[in-house]
Amino acid sequence: MASNELKFKTLPKWAVLGFLMAAVFASLAWQADAPKPSETVMNLQAAYKGEANAYVRYLAFADRAQENESGEAVSLFRAAACAEHIHLKNLAALMRKMGYEPLIKVETPVVKTTAENLRTSTKVGKAYERDVRYPEFIKVASAEGNDEVARVFQRVMTAEVHQAKLFETTLSNLHKMDATNCVYYVCSMCGCTAERAAKPCPGCGEPKPAYEEMF
Repeated sequence: MASNELKFKTLPKWAVLGFLMAAVFASLAWQADAPKPSETVMNLQAAYKGEANAYVRYLAFADRAQENESGEAVSLFRAAACAEHIHLKNLAALMRKMGYEPLIKVETPVVKTTAENLRTSTKVGKAYERDVRYPEFIKVASAEGNDEVARVFQRVMTAEVHQAKLFETTLSNLHKMDATNCVYYVCSMCGCTAERAAKPCPGCGEPKPAYEEMF
């Protein structure tokens, strides 16, 4: 499923179902064939699960913001979902390179008001990923000599930091919003999300980044 499919108002139910079914088959493959995982592999799995649930959650938050006619919030949540999808692809590629298939358990997202959804995304989700989860994952990967994994974790963490700032700004401006959407740019390599198509990418440093335009 290409990340630019997220430009639509809602993701087709068959696409979400396909995503979940692929995860189920991957789970069976992990359990049947994979050797005992290292701590780095377990952290990759935890990151994959977290990003997958964030992906589903942001799509649901975008739908709620659409109902509330908060256009800029709709665009940001869609961009965040696109970023998480890119993270999923990168994490899965690393796991397969190491001989594992990602497994997943997608939980039903708790959807509240758009203001509460923005606040939760910033104060709970992003803060934990920025301050606890990814710093620890980077430390472990580096200690185990998995420099490529540490580098990908670093890129994910950087993207989360940028997203957190955008969520904070959107929350503070929520009272001024109407149904008009805006454009966000998501780096197709690292998922860094920004209000303009900067070169180089502020997340991964790619000199000529390809951006997904999310509305």
